Amino acid sequence: MTDQQPHPNIPNWASQPRQPSGWGPAPEPPKKKHRARNIGLGVVGAVVLIGIIGAATGGGGKKNDDKSTAAAPSAGATTEQPADAPGTKAAAPARTAAKPKPKPRPKATTVLTESGDGIKSTAKFHVNGDWDLHYTYDCSNFGTSGNFIVTTGGTDFPMPLANELGANGSEVTHQHDGGTLYLEVNSECSWTVKVVDIP
Repeated sequence: MTDQQPHPNIPNWASQPRQPSGWGPAPEPPKKKHRARNIGLGVVGAVVLIGIIGAATGGGGKKNDDKSTAAAPSAGATTEQPADAPGTKAAAPARTAAKPKPKPRPKATTVLTESGDGIKSTAKFHVNGDWDLHYTYDCSNFGTSGNFIVTTGGTDFPMPLANELGANGSEVTHQHDGGTLYLEVNSECSWTVKVVDIP
């Protein structure tokens, strides 16, 4: 028996796939899921939403920034700093070296006081250097003008300290040679002499 070739115009029912019982239209192949596209769209949407929210709140923030800028003190304005910042120590005041007190100048000392009338040598006295001679004379008891002369004693060359002619008078003479001295007074009048040592 020979194999029969199917006729080209006759369908070969035997080669057709059998449909299962209770079949309807053939099920469609499953659609491809666009998961990556959905994620991308979600991300873009979120970015756009954030941009809109930022723009809406950004205007208010700008106004606040302007206010805070206006309220901020200018660079030239002085601001009060706390006297002692936490954790810092106040700088100790600089100590100035105490100036030594000047030594008190020795006071002038009276080393001789004498009075009399007529001619007289006084007691000796010592002066260190500068000294003053205070003297007075009064010739009212003599009845007329008189002489009043004072010289130093105790030196090789007596120095004239006073030489007055009159009814009365008083004076101070300044001397500059120290040492141990005495005075020679020569007068007809009443007189007083005082020697003051000047340190």
